[in-house]
Amino acid sequence: RNVIMKTYTIKSHDLNLQVYALGNMQAKTAVLFLHGGPGSGAMPVIKLPAFQAFEKDYLCLYFDQRGSGQSNYDLKEGLPIELITDDVLAVVKDSKDRYDFTSLFLWGGSFGGCLASLCMERFSGEFKGIVLSSPAITFSREQTLDFYKRMSAPYQKRMDTSIQDQLQALNDDAPEAFFALSKVHDFIFSPQNTIHSIMHIAAMSSWFFNHVFPCLFDNTSIPTLILQGKNDPICLYQNIDQQIRNTNNALIHYHLLESCGHAIFEDQKDLFVDLVKQFIEDTLSRSSFTIHS
Repeated sequence: RNVIMKTYTIKSHDLNLQVYALGNMQAKTAVLFLHGGPGSGAMPVIKLPAFQAFEKDYLCLYFDQRGSGQSNYDLKEGLPIELITDDVLAVVKDSKDRYDFTSLFLWGGSFGGCLASLCMERFSGEFKGIVLSSPAITFSREQTLDFYKRMSAPYQKRMDTSIQDQLQALNDDAPEAFFALSKVHDFIFSPQNTIHSIMHIAAMSSWFFNHVFPCLFDNTSIPTLILQGKNDPICLYQNIDQQIRNTNNALIHYHLLESCGHAIFEDQKDLFVDLVKQFIEDTLSRSSFTIHS
């Protein structure tokens, strides 16, 4: 693979965000990819064959989200919605000034799907279309608490006995209160905690377990592709399925993929690439037809 990658930083509020541009620098279509984790950084995604498959046809844009990769940030300062979505908007505006593309698509996977959904709520008009891949979003408080219970099991075991006792006393019904405990906060941001993603979740805990998306698909005003693995143990397909059945929006394109877990782009790479490319080309074709009709 012989590809040129441009790396540079842009300013967003108080932070220099690390941005990566790859692929067809002269393409008229660009895709901004939002990594998951939360906190994994862009490089693990850039290195995956599924994402490299887009480099021939599109300008592929990535950035290390605040507190991830080379975008250094003290997570103890918190990650409010306005700040992390402003970061995305800063990359969008800089990219539109820097490159000569005419259409921009947004892709978000896992937590990146959550971030993309937040951007849909704030400034969907910046994009020609949006792809959500196994998005870490919920549509009710009950679903959120179930997600929290399943998500928290691995790291709860690493905490000392006193913290586990406090956690059990909360009965999994108050994740915000759990993350607000001084012992929990101190442990998460200590060297004893080696799980980087939980630092991000702690930094977002004031809103992450309360912000649900019951009207996201109903309110979508641009083409949106949703890809969900049927065997996903993290983001249960039943939640998306139920929401899609209750949504009557012709702009929503939904694929439930058999034999796929959370990482669709690894479990069924070729199908993933084909579906995303087809969505992009169909969206551009419909847009062109509308303009000339």
